[in-house]
Amino acid sequence: MARSQTRAVFLDAGDTLFTERRPRAAIYATIARAHGSRMTDADVADEMARAHADLPASFDGSFRYSLAWFRAFNDRVLGACGVTPRRMAHANDALLKRFQDPRTFKVYPEVAEVLAALAGRGVLVGVVSNWSEHLPELCKGLGLAEHLRFVLTSAELRSEKPDRAIFERAMFRAGVPAEETLHVGDNFERDVCGALGAGMRAAWLDRRGSAESAARDGVPVLRDLRGLPALLDAAPAAADPVAAAR
Repeated sequence: MARSQTRAVFLDAGDTLFTERRPRAAIYATIARAHGSRMTDADVADEMARAHADLPASFDGSFRYSLAWFRAFNDRVLGACGVTPRRMAHANDALLKRFQDPRTFKVYPEVAEVLAALAGRGVLVGVVSNWSEHLPELCKGLGLAEHLRFVLTSAELRSEKPDRAIFERAMFRAGVPAEETLHVGDNFERDVCGALGAGMRAAWLDRRGSAESAARDGVPVLRDLRGLPALLDAAPAAADPVAAAR
C-alpha cells in the first residue's frame, strides 16, 4: 500500500470528537430553572439563538467563545429567561463550570481507535475549533490530549472558522504545507469550505446522514471517523470550494 501523502490531520472538536451528553439548550434550561426561570427547553433554545445572533464577535475586548464572551452571552440568555440580577452571577458560574466539566461530554466510540491509528502512521494530529480557551484542558480531561500535537481555539487566536487565518496558524503550528494537510469537521461551511479556502484538503463528517451529503461533489463524506485512515490512502482529489459550497 502506498504511503499517505497526508502528513497532518486537523480535527474539529464539538460533534466531531465529542458531544454533550444532553442537548446544550437543555443544560442551559436546567440551570436557568434552578435559579428561578420557568421557561421550557425550547424557549431557552430560542433565547440562546437570539443572544448568539445579537452579540458581536468581539465584545468589550473579548472574542467570541472566550470565557469572558460567554459570561456576556450567558447573562443575556439567563436574563431573558427570567433569572434575576441577584441570582445571575451564581447561575453564570454554574453554566461555565458545567461546560468545563469533562463529565458533561461523551467521546464518540471510534475516536480513540482512530487517533491511535493515525499516530501509528506517523500522522500529526491537531484540533482546530471555534471554542473557548479551556478546550486544551477539556481534551485532557476527556483522555484525548495524549493523541494530539496541539489544540488551537478561536478564542485564543481571535479568529474563527471559516476564516483563513485560523487554518494558516494551524499549518504553521504543524509545520506542514496545505497540500499535505487534511481537515475534518461536521460543519460544511466552517470546516469544509474554510479548509478548502486555505488550500487544504477537507472531508465532511456527516454523522446524521444528511440527505444533502450526496450533493457535495468533490468533497469526501464520512459517516464517522472510522473512514479516515482509508481516506488518507486515497489519491487526493481537487475540490473547488466555490462549487462545493453551492
